[in-house]
Amino acid sequence: MRRPSLLRRGAFLLPVLGVFVLTLVIRLPASFVVLFLPPEIQMREVEGSFWNGRASAIGLGGLLVQEQVSWNFRPRALSGLKLAWAVGGRMGGETSRLELALGPRGVEWNGVSLVLPLEPLAALHPQLKSAQLGALLRVSAKSLSLASPFELTIAAEHVFSALVPQGEFGSYRLDGKGMGGGKGDWQITTLSGVLRVVGKGTFDAGRSSASGQVTLTPRSPIPGLSPMLASLPKAANGFVLSF
Repeated sequence: MRRPSLLRRGAFLLPVLGVFVLTLVIRLPASFVVLFLPPEIQMREVEGSFWNGRASAIGLGGLLVQEQVSWNFRPRALSGLKLAWAVGGRMGGETSRLELALGPRGVEWNGVSLVLPLEPLAALHPQLKSAQLGALLRVSAKSLSLASPFELTIAAEHVFSALVPQGEFGSYRLDGKGMGGGKGDWQITTLSGVLRVVGKGTFDAGRSSASGQVTLTPRSPIPGLSPMLASLPKAANGFVLSF
């Protein structure tokens, strides 16, 4: 005889619980979300909420990636069954922007135009970390998603190494083309500089892996780099790096 009463109570409590959870999410402070970030990602002076807020800086492995970061919720995306935010930041006096969307097909990055330092990203790879590379990266893409084909361009300007104080190597461009499912092809070409770099390969964004072959050809002597190049297989006037 008590079962109908329990059912009526449950029917009353579920909407109340739903309203409570919704209110909690709406008022969720941004500082609470930071607690769930991977340890290698740091955010400083976080203000606002999960929906609209800002941070004075974002770091990766203790190195600065972006300053004056802000995010603002875009309600119009709800019509497409998505949650979306306009995200902005600055690096080296230049502006970065993109729109982050969460939907039935996963995460999407739209209107990507980022200015980033190479150092903290290169430090994630053991070989690149030992080379102590630096540069200014310009990342652009109309749309990025593991579920859909995409095209991505990364320009690396004024690449240098702290191990070679003689000067910079040059500027380069990497083009990536996703085929869907996170897999695709990439190629790198030289824009300018004393070190010619050309190569191509494949990637699997879902597994955070890439493979390929790059040929490094000095156009003039680079004393500090010669010992490193000499450890690689030789091909004509260049040296081959395979991974």
